[in-house]
Amino acid sequence: MQKEALIIDDLHHKYDNQKISNWILNSINLKIDSGELLGLLGPSGCGKTTLLRLIAGFEYPSKGRIILNDREISNKSKILNPEKRKIGMVFQDYALFPHLTVLENAMFGLKDKKNKSRVDFLINIVGLENFINRYPHELSGGQKQRLAIARALAPGTDFILLDEPFCSLDMHVKLKLRSELPNILESCNASGLMVTHDPEEAMSICNKVAVMNEGKIHQIDSPTKLLENPKTIFVSSFILGNNILKLKKDENFYSCCIGEINNSSLEGEINIKFISISPKFIFIDRCNDGKALIISKEFMFEHFIYKLSIKGETLRVRTKLNKSFNIGDKCALSIAKDSFFFVYPGAKKIFI
Repeated sequence: MQKEALIIDDLHHKYDNQKISNWILNSINLKIDSGELLGLLGPSGCGKTTLLRLIAGFEYPSKGRIILNDREISNKSKILNPEKRKIGMVFQDYALFPHLTVLENAMFGLKDKKNKSRVDFLINIVGLENFINRYPHELSGGQKQRLAIARALAPGTDFILLDEPFCSLDMHVKLKLRSELPNILESCNASGLMVTHDPEEAMSICNKVAVMNEGKIHQIDSPTKLLENPKTIFVSSFILGNNILKLKKDENFYSCCIGEINNSSLEGEINIKFISISPKFIFIDRCNDGKALIISKEFMFEHFIYKLSIKGETLRVRTKLNKSFNIGDKCALSIAKDSFFFVYPGAKKIFI
C-alpha cells in the first residue's frame, strides 16, 4: 500500500476574524503519495500561495488539519514551527544568498557541516559540480534554480514545496529544467507540491494535478483524466481552453449561439445549461450574412486563433494557416463533424 506523504483534511482559511467572510481556502482536501509530484494549478488569486504558506507553517489554518509523514503539523490551535517540518522550499526568485558560493548555499541548511555527502550527491544530480566556487551572480537563471532545488533537498528533506519555480526562466531553460525535476525528486526519494498557473507546466511533469479556483479544488486527477473527463465548467475552460456557451432547450432539441444541436445522446436531458467545446471543433466560413464577427486574430505558429462575437457571446475558433480571415469579417459557424463536446452540469461527453 502506497504511503501518504501529505494529507490535507478539510482545510479552511481566511485573513480576518469576522464570522461572515469569504474563505480564502474553502474545504481543501488532498493527499500526496510518497514519491509523487502534485501540481496545484489555478489562476492568480485562487488561493494557491495561501495553501503553500499553510503547509510551510507560516499561517495558522482557520479550520482543518495538515499531516506530513504521519505527523500532524498544523491545526487551528497549534502549528509545528517551519524549521521543524523538514520541508524544502523553492521560490520563483531563487532566494539564494549572494555572498555565499554554490557549495556554501547548498550546505546552508546542514546541521553537520562536516558531512556533506548528500550535498555532493545533489550538486552532481543538478549538474553544478563544475561551479561549486561560483557565486549566484555568476550563474544563469537555470543554474540558480538548480541550486535552489539542491539547497532545499540537502538537509535530508523528503518533501518539497515549489512556488512557480520556472516562471522567471526563458522558454528553452524552462523546458529543460522542468523535464529534469521529476528525476531529481526520484533520486532523493522525495515528494513535492508545485504551485503554478500554467496548465501545460503542471500537466507535463506532475503525477496528479489539483485544479483550484476561488479557494476551492474543483478536481484532482491525473493529467490524462483531466483531459478526458473535466468535471466542472472551470476545469474544462482552464485546462482544455474550451469555449463555454449557453444552451437553450427548444421543444425537442437544444441550441446555442452556434446553432441547433440535434443529437440522440441529449434526449431526456433536462437540466443541462452549458456546452463546452474546443476551438478546434468549430468550423468557420466567411459569409456576408453570417451572425459572427471576427474581433481579433492571433498567429500561433501552426494555426490561427480567432476571437468572435456572436449573439452577445464571445468564443474562440482555431483554423489551419491556409484558412485565413481578417478582423471585421462576418462569418457563419457550425460544429465540425467527427468532434465532441461536454455538457454541464454533469460533464457528459457527447460525440458528433
